[in-house]
Amino acid sequence: MKILLPLLLILFLAGCSQLQPHEPAAPADLRPVLKLESWSLEGRIGIRHNGESNSANLSWQQQPGAYSIALTGPLGQGGLRIESDGHSVTLQQAGSDDIYRAATPEALMQQVVGWHLPLSHAHYWVRGLPDPVMPWQPLPSGQGFSQSDWQVEYDRYTRTGTLVLPEKIRLTRPDLRITLVVSRWGIDPTL
Repeated sequence: MKILLPLLLILFLAGCSQLQPHEPAAPADLRPVLKLESWSLEGRIGIRHNGESNSANLSWQQQPGAYSIALTGPLGQGGLRIESDGHSVTLQQAGSDDIYRAATPEALMQQVVGWHLPLSHAHYWVRGLPDPVMPWQPLPSGQGFSQSDWQVEYDRYTRTGTLVLPEKIRLTRPDLRITLVVSRWGIDPTL
């Protein structure tokens, strides 16, 4: 009986260790993710620029050809909203009636806040994909790629419905580092 009890305990603990959820790996087949055109995400974004670090809450609504992105609390400004209808981009800061317009989100953010999110590519990058119309190179680590002078790394993935999507993403270039942690993906439940 003295030998049986420890043996049963070891078998029980071994069985419990197999029940722990495993973190999903990067999906092998990215075609379902590429087909995902309407989605939303909620999360936190950290921005390191010119030796200063700031963070904000992020809410992103994406539709084919249009998006709305709200950052609340960045750079001590209280927040900003960036929207595009596919033809032009607008930016409005919290507490201001001024609406800024430009042809690209990068030009608009650079003009208004002095740095930019690479939004022209990021709607692919946040889904774990390189922009298919631009050249890119896989990273030696196999955890991402480089594209348009940015290094895009994926530290963690999460399962949302039948899809595996990034949960923690790092975008870096020499003068700017952006870390995005997604707390919730919203997608069509049939996917």
